[in-house]
Amino acid sequence: MKKTVLIGCLLLAGCAQETTEPTKSSQPEAKQPTEEKKPKPEPTKEERQQARLKQQLKAMSTSEKIDQLLYIGVAGTELSAADRKLLQTHAIGGVLLLGGNITSEEQLLTFTRAIQETNQKPYAFVGIDEEGGRVSRVPDQRLRLPTSQRMAQGADEVKMEDVGRTLGHLSRFYGFNMDFAPVLDVNSNPNNPIIGDRALSADPNTVATLGTALMHGMQETGTIPVVKHFPGHGNTSVDSHVGLPKVTASKEELKRTELLPFQEAIQEGAEMVMVAHILYPAYDDMNPSSLSKPILTDLLRQQLGFNGVIITDDLVMGAITKQYGLAEAARQSLVNGADMAMFSEAGAYTKVHAEVMQAVKEKTLTPEMLDAKVMRILKLKQTYADSQEQQRPTKSELIQQVEASTRTSEAKRLMLD
Repeated sequence: MKKTVLIGCLLLAGCAQETTEPTKSSQPEAKQPTEEKKPKPEPTKEERQQARLKQQLKAMSTSEKIDQLLYIGVAGTELSAADRKLLQTHAIGGVLLLGGNITSEEQLLTFTRAIQETNQKPYAFVGIDEEGGRVSRVPDQRLRLPTSQRMAQGADEVKMEDVGRTLGHLSRFYGFNMDFAPVLDVNSNPNNPIIGDRALSADPNTVATLGTALMHGMQETGTIPVVKHFPGHGNTSVDSHVGLPKVTASKEELKRTELLPFQEAIQEGAEMVMVAHILYPAYDDMNPSSLSKPILTDLLRQQLGFNGVIITDDLVMGAITKQYGLAEAARQSLVNGADMAMFSEAGAYTKVHAEVMQAVKEKTLTPEMLDAKVMRILKLKQTYADSQEQQRPTKSELIQQVEASTRTSEAKRLMLD
């Protein structure tokens, strides 16, 4: 304490003796260089999209989220008052039209326009089965393509991308934003009653290559392709519209054949996969693939790495209705990994919605699971949102496209025959 006081006095009085080392207080403090604040980087397109999706999801009620998981069919050849009210008051995820809904070109254009103008936002998927051949819904015969098998004969990837663009433009022309195609089934069973010439080939590598090219061509037009019928319908001897098919192949056999085209499509950017109603004992000996956790979640989602939207085939089919109630099947498919349950009877909406809501209340379908499903659906809708406003091709342009695709196909087929 005394030493401190003495030094203090000496400093106040001044010192005659010079010091060779300046004290800290005798030299000015050096200015520390100031770090320039770097501006925050602009959010990427993906980050902006994610932020919009989260905001959209947050604004939705649980009931609206469940609506997004339902892909319904409607009855008749025009939008009924009941169906119109359903689409106006509920955020239905998608609407399917089948052959029985279509009678003429003008009628179909009026029908799809009514659906688009009536449904709530976010916009509904409006889907059709347009493969060419015997699975074609377009009312004008001039716009019908040959079968997938015939189109694939002698074709390469460039040719099949052209065909994919034609399918996409056909869908867009008639007011659809989604086509349940291409078929990625391998025609491995000649006794198959449902696939046959709907398949591109009996060779899995050919199906993988040409099917993926078809998918890319459709994507270019702003039409969402739905690859089907996972895990593969080509090696069945029963039509799933009538009963439950069963494929007894081993996992190794399935990887080499049925699964190969789907794996290729997933790696090449498939955004939506339709799952069939088929029993695959190698993965699940109790439940058809469309209701099976080992197939929907373990195989498709985890092993094959698919992060897009999983939809069931129409649940109003014999393979399901003979063993399950529709609402029960929809609930099971969604709980076990599907994102969308499809059923072609709009009248079943109330019962199906209530059953899924019960799963949410019981937390067999947890809030996290529900949000993840809705986010995948909203993301796909947002990805294609701009294409909804794209100009559709004219009728004459479509006819030219179809004729060009058919001529090339026929010429190559004749060269091979």
